[in-house]
Amino acid sequence: MFLPKYLHTFTGKFTGILLDIDDKILFQDIIPLNSGGSYKLLFDMFYHIRQLKYVRQSHLKQINPRYSKICAINKLNKLVEKEFLENTYDDVYIATDKVLPKIKKNGYNIKLLPKESKGQGEINQLNNTEVFIQALNLPDYKTLLYPNFDYIEPDALLVRIKDNAYKLEFLEIEASKSNWPEWLENKRTNYLKLANDPQVYSYWKAQCTYLKLEAPDIKDFKFSVSIIGKIKKDFETGFNFMDNLNG
Repeated sequence: MFLPKYLHTFTGKFTGILLDIDDKILFQDIIPLNSGGSYKLLFDMFYHIRQLKYVRQSHLKQINPRYSKICAINKLNKLVEKEFLENTYDDVYIATDKVLPKIKKNGYNIKLLPKESKGQGEINQLNNTEVFIQALNLPDYKTLLYPNFDYIEPDALLVRIKDNAYKLEFLEIEASKSNWPEWLENKRTNYLKLANDPQVYSYWKAQCTYLKLEAPDIKDFKFSVSIIGKIKKDFETGFNFMDNLNG
């Protein structure tokens, strides 16, 4: 199961922004063009909110300090009024499906994004967001994906790129619970099962098309699992326990 090194190549990146008069009118009260705001900044923020599922207003400044130009609560609430965001409670926001045509038009790959979130952004979901932000700041970060297999739904799949090669790391973000050892043992069993299950390879091969990555032969396909929390267990090679996601 363990992927000992980065494999295969990566190509391609989109940098342009396309606007029409409707966009300029629609967002003119959100973007301070004269003081560092931009349409690209707004679309980047839409992408990140959708990608991370549940985001506090304070998270946005951690993701990109420049988002402070456009993420004041009153601006976010204007985006709620325009139905691009939903305010689930307090300062927690999700991105609705209405953002997708806007960001797709500007080259963002919406096939990599999760479905519209249906929860409220409760404590476990927000704990996940904290770790996802750590992932964004890794020097070899490429993207986060959210696969769901028949018998296990990882919190995320982290794709890491280095020297034109990549590796795959499933993330399990764990908070203390009464049956923690049994819970983790069940996770271990299911990941060992997944390592020999063709559906995980089929899933990854499909994602390679969207990411413009070379898919490995099935015999070379590997992944690792990072379990992030305050517990440590002595699992076999391929499982990593840590307090925080790190390089």
